[in-house]
Amino acid sequence: MRKTKEEAMKTREAVLKAAAQIIVRLGVGAFTIDAVAQEAGVTKGGVLHHFHSKEALIDGLIAQVTEMFNARLARELEAEPAGQPGRWLRAYIRMIFSVQHENINLIPAIASAVAADHETIERIRRSMDESQVAAVDDGLDPTLATIIRLAVDGVVFTSAFNLNVLDKETSQRVADELLRLTRQVSF
Repeated sequence: MRKTKEEAMKTREAVLKAAAQIIVRLGVGAFTIDAVAQEAGVTKGGVLHHFHSKEALIDGLIAQVTEMFNARLARELEAEPAGQPGRWLRAYIRMIFSVQHENINLIPAIASAVAADHETIERIRRSMDESQVAAVDDGLDPTLATIIRLAVDGVVFTSAFNLNVLDKETSQRVADELLRLTRQVSF
């Protein structure tokens, strides 16, 4: 009996969720197709139907994280009036600070899983390049825009590696200050 498209999508999502849970909870060393199948409650063939290899599954996780970030960024951009300098950066700051306490610890796990995969690293590099272009084309001084983006990225990476140096109160103050900086049109 063939699965419906909806059932297939649910299985695919269950496989991605299981893969993320294994990586976060047990580390990349425990990340195998068999372990993902067991965690997802599907057969190894069920995993391989959706992701033909471990690398394809990692690519799926990267795509899922990227899609989540882009969707949240788009929602935040909708809240910003068009044409105002710093619009993209304010949306980026709000998006990052709203997700920093969520399942962002998947990022270093994925990073370690792909460290030797130059194609995947190149896709991530292109994504970071796109963020840099968006930041410097946001109507602010390009140097200030870069400093703000790098500060926000620093929050992402410290949070991702569980180096949370910011308690909630400090985090809010940092976000507020970064948002304030996006409203500076000139020095």
